[in-house]
Amino acid sequence: MSHNWITAGSSAPRQQPASLCKRVALNAAQLLGGVAVVLLLLSGQAADAHREHGVWTELVWSEDRFEITHHMHLQDAQQVLKTLGFDINLDSPEGLARLALYVEERFLLFERGKVARLDLIGAETEGDFLYVFQEWHGSQTIEIPQIKSTLLEDVHPDAVTWIRIEAPELNQTWSVGGNDSSSNS
Repeated sequence: MSHNWITAGSSAPRQQPASLCKRVALNAAQLLGGVAVVLLLLSGQAADAHREHGVWTELVWSEDRFEITHHMHLQDAQQVLKTLGFDINLDSPEGLARLALYVEERFLLFERGKVARLDLIGAETEGDFLYVFQEWHGSQTIEIPQIKSTLLEDVHPDAVTWIRIEAPELNQTWSVGGNDSSSNS
């Protein structure tokens, strides 16, 4: 036995309550399935949004020397201090000094096959970054120096140092990972 329902002001018959429930259940299932797919896609993007660990280094020619600036995320810098066994605030004079010495030991520049002397100028924090400053009184070169960087590798073995060198007739960017020497890109 089939009943058609008519609502006030409508000449079209209304569907039976049982078939209406089936349709609502089907629409709800489709909606939940769509929501599940969207959530899966978003969770995959969140996993891919992981920040790569690394240091950005710039060598910029200024009058008679290269000014070298290294910067890394504060979170990585704090982890370096912990890994080295120091329970100190990275904003403290001791924390900044320890991190500057860490950079000095793990960033090497070679000139004519020998380790070049880099002068350590200092370190500071600004925003979300630690900055370490050095100077290289080497010759103004149009050749890219060989660089070895093991910065952050004690904390993150996959860490990379991105390097940019800027001088007259020279503007290059490349990366150094681990024990690799210079590799232009």
